[in-house]
Amino acid sequence: MTNILPKDDQTLMIVNCSKNWEQIESNQIYSCPVENSLRPCRYFGIYYNLKVQRVANIEAVVEVHPDGNTNARWIGAGGREADYRQKALDYFNNLTPKPSTPLQVFILGVLQATSFKKGTKGGTQTSKQYLNMSSLGVSSAGYLAPQLYDRKWTDFEKVGGSRPGADKDI
Repeated sequence: MTNILPKDDQTLMIVNCSKNWEQIESNQIYSCPVENSLRPCRYFGIYYNLKVQRVANIEAVVEVHPDGNTNARWIGAGGREADYRQKALDYFNNLTPKPSTPLQVFILGVLQATSFKKGTKGGTQTSKQYLNMSSLGVSSAGYLAPQLYDRKWTDFEKVGGSRPGADKDI
């Protein structure tokens, strides 16, 4: 059974993408090792040059194994699970070199431009931050992006970070 993200989840996961933001923007996919337990969330923020430059809805997160097996960890959009699994597998199979360990593949919706500033000097201390966006009352990244423009991370409540088994709390 696939986990469906609750409609009231309004968490933004900000990921430091300074080394691969262009690839993420071009593919509308972010991937990381399965060992990185991540909190299920609705929105993805691409952070580079000291601010979040793009946000997107997370449509699905699919675990892909080198043998071709897939597992939909959570779905946040209304698409078909089989389509998300296939898109993640295609992405995995086109990586060079092909990974020898499983990856979590985040399938992103349309990337929306914004300028959401960290608000403190220097880069991020961690690769991921989670912020609660529920105070904005938005329903998609298309509405979220303009609300974040020129705001600071400190304007929003932090949500506890990744934790083991986070995807089982849905």
